[in-house]
Amino acid sequence: MWLDILSQYNTIQVNIKLANILGLKVAVYWAELMNVYARVINKKFDELQENQGYFELDRDYITKRTTIDVEEQLQFDKALAKLDVIYTNEIDPNLVKLDVEKLCAILVDDDPEAIKAIQKKSKLKRDDEQSAKRGSLKVQLFSSVIEQDAEILEAYKDWISMMIESKKLINRKAIEVFQINLNSYTDSKEVKLKILELAAIHAYVDFAWARQVYEKDYAKGGAFIGVKQKKRTEIDPNSGF
Repeated sequence: MWLDILSQYNTIQVNIKLANILGLKVAVYWAELMNVYARVINKKFDELQENQGYFELDRDYITKRTTIDVEEQLQFDKALAKLDVIYTNEIDPNLVKLDVEKLCAILVDDDPEAIKAIQKKSKLKRDDEQSAKRGSLKVQLFSSVIEQDAEILEAYKDWISMMIESKKLINRKAIEVFQINLNSYTDSKEVKLKILELAAIHAYVDFAWARQVYEKDYAKGGAFIGVKQKKRTEIDPNSGF
């Protein structure tokens, strides 16, 4: 049983150079295309020639083998078509033709400018790089949150993630100011979670905006349940505190 699960059949060999140029998912997708293409050549070569190099893909099978859904497969097809390494039938997108030699020519060219041109033309690697940068930024900013409560910490992470996805300017200082103001405003876990939720929903970097929405729409009877009754002094996020 274990041998079957870990057998060569259940693995995919990925071309590292292709992954570095066009992204890991594209490399995985292409690897499985090559597996299918090899079987077609070995078993249906005459039929392949009759169809001018086109062969049929079982998209669901590709998904099962790679976890890449049909919609994303078709997106990759369009991107790779810009590089003339794959062609799809206009009527049936499951009929494809590969230009393996053209892809090999791309892989053997180590000129950085040529690689950039390929990435720009296909628009594949750029998305991978942006995703990696966002992920790296999230990790850095998450580490700046000082919070013992797991739920509140997760709410801060959701807020930070939304700021990054919304392309709002956020940094360690902004997070520190938000925390100081929120902790000064209330000791209530419920209130903190609600304000952080509002800040995430509305993409507010500034605590004051989230507080205003909370007091207007959620604080019961204007009593601000859970809010500290002493005079509150909020820190201006633009100050050098």
